[in-house]
Amino acid sequence: MDSAAFAKALGLALKDPQVRSSLGDIVGESVRQEIIALRAELKRKDATIDDLRRRVVTLETSNDSLEQYQRRNSLRIAGFPEDENEDILTRTLELMNTTMSVEPAITAHDVDRIHRVGKKDGGKPRSVIIKFATYRARHRVMQHRRNLRNTTHFINEDLTRVRSTLLYKSRLMKRQGHFKDCWTHDGSIVYKDNA
Repeated sequence: MDSAAFAKALGLALKDPQVRSSLGDIVGESVRQEIIALRAELKRKDATIDDLRRRVVTLETSNDSLEQYQRRNSLRIAGFPEDENEDILTRTLELMNTTMSVEPAITAHDVDRIHRVGKKDGGKPRSVIIKFATYRARHRVMQHRRNLRNTTHFINEDLTRVRSTLLYKSRLMKRQGHFKDCWTHDGSIVYKDNA
């Protein structure tokens, strides 16, 4: 049988309703089995994706906790005027010991590192980050930070980006009256509800 005769015979066979029905059943069953297999595979992949999402959230939370723990001895000072050729250590010690009246006084030995962070933008002074050698020295400063109430200086905990964003949103909610107050304590965000 040549190709022309085969094409003619096939064309006639496809016009036969019984052949078409049989072919439809064969193809339909094949497609149905393929759809069932694809749905099962999709379900397995969705379960894997959900598991991976949970693991990512767990790892991100764990990473944020570790990063915050590394910052436990650090504070940020905002509103501290910036001078060219400044001795930031001496100026900061003067702020803590004279203006804030920290007792016992903070010395250079209590400070591990100190520097400004961020880019210079001209008018606004960059924040100062100070890492203390011990948590006790940091705690003494935090206990006396209320002495800065009538100044342009602010001392805050050095928070991770995630916690800083959460604190910012909490303060917005406080302004909207959702709760009475919010603050940080050792890297945790604490709030007082209206009740």
